[in-house]
Order: sequence, then C-alpha cells, then structure tokens
Amino acid sequence: MKRQSLPSLQVWLQTTSVFSVIAGYIVLLVIHADFADLQRKQGHRQLVAALTQRVETAEPQIFSVPWQGRGLQVSLLASGSKQEPQLQAGPAGQHWLVSRSPLVLPAGERRLLQVRQNVSQSLAKQRSSQRLLIAAAVVSILFTSLLLRLVLRRGLAQPLQDLDRQLQALNTSNLGANLVDSALQPRELRSIAQAFNSLQLRLAEAWEHERAFANAVSHELRTPITVIFGHSQRLRRQTLSPAAERSAASIRLEAKRMDQLLKVLRDLARSDSARLDLQLMPVDPDQQLLLAYERLLPMATDRLLIPQPPSQPHPKITADRVRLQECLDVLLENALLYSQGSVRMTSEQVGDQMVLHVIDQGPGIPVDERDLVLRRFKRGSTAVGTQGSGIGLALADQLMRAMQGDLVIADADGGGADLQLRFRLAPDQDLLSQAEP
Repeated sequence: MKRQSLPSLQVWLQTTSVFSVIAGYIVLLVIHADFADLQRKQGHRQLVAALTQRVETAEPQIFSVPWQGRGLQVSLLASGSKQEPQLQAGPAGQHWLVSRSPLVLPAGERRLLQVRQNVSQSLAKQRSSQRLLIAAAVVSILFTSLLLRLVLRRGLAQPLQDLDRQLQALNTSNLGANLVDSALQPRELRSIAQAFNSLQLRLAEAWEHERAFANAVSHELRTPITVIFGHSQRLRRQTLSPAAERSAASIRLEAKRMDQLLKVLRDLARSDSARLDLQLMPVDPDQQLLLAYERLLPMATDRLLIPQPPSQPHPKITADRVRLQECLDVLLENALLYSQGSVRMTSEQVGDQMVLHVIDQGPGIPVDERDLVLRRFKRGSTAVGTQGSGIGLALADQLMRAMQGDLVIADADGGGADLQLRFRLAPDQDLLSQAEP
C-alpha cells in the first residue's frame, strides 16, 4: 500500500486548530439555542401554572383581562388534547409559544386552557446573541490562526529552517564545524539537534580517515611504482625477445596507470579537504579541446574527432587549465575505453554557459545509473568486463564543482553517451583576455 505524503506540519496544525475553534463555537451555539428554548418553555409552563391556579380558585374574570398588551392570548376550549409548549409562526411574522393544559372549573366542568405567548422579542434577542457569538467566533478564529502561526514559526518552523540551512551548507570542508546549540532549540527539537551534531562528528571522522588512507596509500606506493617504471624503462633499452618486450611494455603501461590512479587519489583527498590548488582564469574552450585532442591522438589513432575551429571564436570560460585538461582526459579515456567507434569533441554556447561535449558511440549510461557512476569506486552496468577504478568520473565531477561548473551525463543522438562539461562564461573577457596565451 502506497503511503501518501504528509502536508506541511504548520498548515496541518493551523487547520486543526481552526477547525477545533469552529467546532467549539458550533457546540456553543447549539447549547445556547437549546438553553434559550428551555428557558422560554420553562417560563411558559410557570405562566400556565399560575393561570390554571387562578381559574381553579374561582377567578374566571381572568378571561376578561386584555392580555394582548402583555403578549398573551388566553382562552378556554371545550374539547381537544393536551399540548406541550410548541413554537408557532403568526400571520404577521410573530412567533407564539402555544400550549393546552387541562383544568377543572369551580363548577366541576373540565376544559382546556389554551395559552398563546408572543416570544418574538425573546427570539430576536436569541438571534442577536447568536450573531454576537458568530462574530466572536470569527475574531477568535483569526486571532487563533495568527497567534498559532507566530508561535509555530518561532518555535517550530524557524528552528527547522535553520537546521535545514545548516544541512544544505554541509560539505566535506566544514564537517564538524557547524554544530547546532541544542540548548537554544525547543525541547521537542533538542534530540534532533543532538543527532545532527553526532552525525556531523561521525561523518567528519569518517572523511578524515578516508583522506588519511588515500594520502598514506599514495605516499607508500609512489616509490615502488617509480622503481617499477624505472626498471621497465631500462628493460626497454635492452635487446629482448618479442615476448619479453611485450611483457616489459605491459609493465610500463600498468605502472603508468597505477601512477595516474595515485594522482587521482591525491586529488580526491585534496578536494575533500578543500586544498585543491586552483588557478581560475578566462580560457579559450576550443583551444582546450585542441590541446586534449593533440595529447590523446597517439593512443586514439583515427577514432578521435574534433571539428574545425569556428569562424567566430566562442566566449571564454572561467576555469583552471590543468584541472580542465584532467577532466577532459577522464571523459576521453572513458569514451575510448567503452566505445569501439569514434569519439567526437565539440563545443557550443547555451545561454550564459559554454558546453564542452565528449560524444561516443558506445552503450551509453542508463538514466538510473548516472548518479551512481559519479560516486567513488562505483561503475555502471555497461562497464562490466572493462578495466577501470570507478573514480575517474567522480574526480571529474568534483573538479567541475570546484571550478563552479557541472558534469552532465546525457544521451547522444543516434546512441552512445554525451558527457558534458558546463562552464559559466568569464565575467569580463575584454579586460582579462590577455590571461590566455
């Protein structure tokens, strides 16, 4: 069974309180109407009892008294049945309370005493009181809603919003530094604040352990990898059999790959601790694509494609040249690894952004795995059976965010993946154009 999402707690509490006030006043109106009706009928019965006593004590002259001025109509009926006080409408809009009660005349005759009492004034007062109650209910509802809104905002919504802002501002560089003072929180939220602080401290400790591990691994393996690479270079200068030459080439390749992996681990550790050395400046995006093309062309043979430079130069972007090349290397190496066809590099301006595309003809990356492949040591289902560490795209994503850009994974037209580096345009390109060699 699918659970429905709950509405806003503040709205829910306000609505509940308003309905409670409305229900209370409805009950009060009903009780007031019943009490007023009971009072009228009780007064009418007392009046009928007094008139009956006067008639039964030989005072028939009461029927000659002009009761109309008092709002009464008293008469004797020869026949009929007893009737409890009932409200009836008159021809001129009056309201009468009418009753019939048996009595015995002094001569021993049995009759019915009919009493009609004009209660129009009493009903008018009742309606006036009800209108006052309704007005008081409206004022109470407005006051309750306003007061509850202020109380909830100060005691619930604002503390939760402050906590949410602190959660949104968390990153690997300030973990453990933005602790919430639980003593300043409402009693109901203190446990949440304490849990938030505890989570921060645990995450900070975990991140620190991960950075320390990456640094330690990088430091400990750097020397042996250098030694291995050096020995493979010396073997390269010697005359070897074809099989030995292939083995030496494989050793050099793996040593180079391990050295690159260690470099990536160091960069990840530095980015986590906000110690990345970034030199942000205006750069020419098309020139950066050309540099990456020339660097990787030997390993890509004829698979790497790049269009002719545009007749109208594209606007410059704000980026770090070295880190941008690292991002392009990651994207191009992934495209060449997972695609057997050509890999195309293009650039285009989209609004206030420049987009650098690396488009391959491989299997692509499923939509539900695109967040996954940007996590460390995670690989998509299409990467099964291929070499890779699962940290290249994670590093590129982190470097892009450090340069205030975005790494976007999309589908290429005709199949394959379209990996995009999105940069904001340089703010003042005319003034800073000399920064690009």
